[in-house]
Amino acid sequence: MKLASFALGNCEGLILAHRCVCSDGNLAKGTILDAVMLESLKADGIKTLICAKPDAGDIHEDAAADRLARALSPKDLTFSRAATGRVNIRCDQRGIIRYDRDLIRGLNEVDEAITFALVQHNQLLEAGQMVATLKIIPFLVAEASLAKIEALLNGAVAFSFHPLRQCNVGLVQTQLAGQHGRLFSATNTVTQARLSRIGCHLVDSRICSHDRVAIADEIRLCIEAGAELVLICGGTAIMDREDEVPQSVLLVGGKIDQLGLAVDPGNLLMLGRFGDDLGGGYVIGMPGCARSPKLNGLDWVLQLVLANIRLDRRELADMAAGGLLMEIASRPMPRALVTEPKAEAKVAGILLAAGASRRMGPVNKLLVPIAGKPLIRYAAEALVAASILPAIIVIGYEADKVAAALDGLPVQLVFNPNHASGQGSSVGAGIAALTGDQGGRQLLNDHTAAHHLVACDHPGVLRDVDTADALDAIISEAETDCV
Repeated sequence: MKLASFALGNCEGLILAHRCVCSDGNLAKGTILDAVMLESLKADGIKTLICAKPDAGDIHEDAAADRLARALSPKDLTFSRAATGRVNIRCDQRGIIRYDRDLIRGLNEVDEAITFALVQHNQLLEAGQMVATLKIIPFLVAEASLAKIEALLNGAVAFSFHPLRQCNVGLVQTQLAGQHGRLFSATNTVTQARLSRIGCHLVDSRICSHDRVAIADEIRLCIEAGAELVLICGGTAIMDREDEVPQSVLLVGGKIDQLGLAVDPGNLLMLGRFGDDLGGGYVIGMPGCARSPKLNGLDWVLQLVLANIRLDRRELADMAAGGLLMEIASRPMPRALVTEPKAEAKVAGILLAAGASRRMGPVNKLLVPIAGKPLIRYAAEALVAASILPAIIVIGYEADKVAAALDGLPVQLVFNPNHASGQGSSVGAGIAALTGDQGGRQLLNDHTAAHHLVACDHPGVLRDVDTADALDAIISEAETDCV
């Protein structure tokens, strides 16, 4: 192709390179000029035009784009008619796109005039979304380049579309002592929404003790209810193939294909199958992050299962490329604070000590001595002992007396002038977040699926001192211990 300025009399059959304004109407760039157009331009006094002139063997951009689109032509996709050298490719149903990276790279290396771009490998697409676009850059391209790409594609699959099938799913959650029912209802809701987005149905949902025999029984019941895929959300993370969840799969005649996934969040995922005598199908041990609706490794695995992609070790390992996903609610600390040794990693602790202890009557419980030490000082010393910096203590009611009770401790005191309005204002004084009287309780309630439970066998974590009777009891116990 030659792009140059041509005398108007030599422009018939050439391609107009730039938009041209004339009295009979505007001519768009890319227009193939004919005699009528040139007469009109001549009448307007135009003597030269910048045009593209084909060399021998050159093919027009639209013809070239249509020809290459036919060479690619995977099933289940819709190709637009070429315009301005472009063909857009869309899907007609929900599914994932997969391709041979080396082949796509080779196609784009043939000629800079020819470009072919796709969405990410294994990306989930909804009906009507664009899968790929083929674009011829100049107005004309060498036929030899098209022939080279056709030879490259001969017998090879450059990319393919895999529609997602519908699937009936069972959910088994295991429960440890002390775990609240809200955790399980929240996980059920999140899981049901996750499955619904990909066209699946939650046909059975069960809760049992964290015991391999009990879990195995529930897997069987899910299968009897019609589940083709069983999800297991453990009360604690799966750490080894000898753990309760993997062993439960073996008890139903199944096998474990892999424990661990090169996707984060989602590392602690287990992939297995239940036995052929039970109908055969996948059983997936959910990572803890799957209690959150945020994207994680479980989403990727589910999509491949529903696309009927064989999940061997190579396929799972390939997820590592792009497998470092966004932060999620249950792990908000940026990785830079964890992985960079020179970073000034800080976790602030906030102790709320601004309240008036209204349920205690005229007594400020924070200042009541227990075994010779004010109650507030016990909590503050525990915060300091945990090496949490900065250790912030929000004070308000009888602030001077509370501050005196904390004298000598390496803590940061923050005064809340609105302490009477409720706990929320004290939280706000510490971290500029909540309002009203909800405080941390509301934050926890809003994110029950992101809770990370820590086992603790000390009864003190469940003890609250809100009344005079409760305070008298704890003082009596402390005096007994000191005797």
